[in-house]
Amino acid sequence: MSADPQLNRFLHQLQAESQRQKFAEQVHTLTNRCWDVCFTDYRPPSKLDSKTQTCLSNCVNRMVDASNFMVEHLQKMEKGFQ
Repeated sequence: MSADPQLNRFLHQLQAESQRQKFAEQVHTLTNRCWDVCFTDYRPPSKLDSKTQTCLSNCVNRMVDASNFMVEHLQKMEKGFQ
């Protein structure tokens, strides 16, 4: 990297923003995937049955796990550049 601290900080911020954007895209993709898996006819019923509730719960829990993993990864990256 450059010896210029301002340039290094800018490059780090650019990389962090790129990571955040990728994360947002992944959340969107996972949300669509949960919808596709749990609602096969693309319309939620007026009342959720237990199978659909379980499906959504499991899917959301996996999304939370993925989110936590990504946040920890981004925090480690930030610490590495400070």
